[in-house]
Amino acid sequence: MDRKIRVALPSKGRLRDSSLDTVKKMGVHLNESGRAYIVEDAKGDFEFVFARTFDIPLYVHYGAADLGITGYDVILEREVDVYELLDLNFGKCSLVVAIPENSEISSVKSLSRTPRVATEYPNITRKYFESLGKQAEILAVRGTAELAPRLGLAEIIVDVSETGKTLKENGLKVIDKILDSSCRLICNRISYRVFEKKINGIVERIGRMP
Repeated sequence: MDRKIRVALPSKGRLRDSSLDTVKKMGVHLNESGRAYIVEDAKGDFEFVFARTFDIPLYVHYGAADLGITGYDVILEREVDVYELLDLNFGKCSLVVAIPENSEISSVKSLSRTPRVATEYPNITRKYFESLGKQAEILAVRGTAELAPRLGLAEIIVDVSETGKTLKENGLKVIDKILDSSCRLICNRISYRVFEKKINGIVERIGRMP
């Protein structure tokens, strides 16, 4: 098998920058051309695809990419069947349950009614409420979930938080943490069998990084 290994990387922000740093530390040099979505490395061994972080698990699950870098929270939300090869220890955050600071809600467990919950993570949120034996009307939103309580769209949000600063600036407080997350190197299951030696070499090189 002599085809290039295709790797999906985040296309924007700090996750893109940290992912590119990981690639460079592996000794792989990209032939970057502006903001192209698909680029090769200088030696022609790899093809890199820049995609939305939320879409990368699907790329890898369905074999459109052999490897990918994305958040653990997104892997769980997308409910994909992939190998998690490494915790890359960047992009650290928590998925939390938050409410307005002046809310009468004290905890999710104390809820006696069915609240509306705005989130970019409907699958994780549904499982979370089910695990507590609670019902919730879950509203899937794309970004800026913090606005939902202020606009009267929802009483509760489930969202990622790094420092809690954005929540506080929007008059919200955390009442529970669902999980901690960081970026992971993931692999398509068939691709691992095809490129096992090369992929294990990649994992070993990344694992030696300081």
